[in-house]
Amino acid sequence: MDRFAKLALVMAFILVAAGTALAQQTKLKWAHVYETSEAYHKCSVWAAQEIEKRTNGKFHIDVFPASSLGKETDINQGLVLGTIDMEISSMSFIARNVPRVGVGFYPYTFRDGNHLIKWTKSSAFRS
Repeated sequence: MDRFAKLALVMAFILVAAGTALAQQTKLKWAHVYETSEAYHKCSVWAAQEIEKRTNGKFHIDVFPASSLGKETDINQGLVLGTIDMEISSMSFIARNVPRVGVGFYPYTFRDGNHLIKWTKSSAFRS
């Protein structure tokens, strides 16, 4: 799995719906717009299987590829409404609902994945 695929997975986990009570829910929907041949989808399926395995079946994640639950705008809206629990989306779409995430849309903002993770843990990101 390449660095960008890992970063996409990290971002997907960061974007678990704010209104979803993850500890109470055992079946989650993970949506994205990528085709099944893409690394994003393959890594999503792998991560869903790993989460189920590592939580001893407490969480089951169904991955919905290729815009099967709607276009990127629809998926983002579903995340806000709670009809979708996880997504892989571009920062420009996410920033429509969470403006502070939009900083990552600008090129050369972060040196590497670790720098991005530090940003998400900073007080500036939380404000």
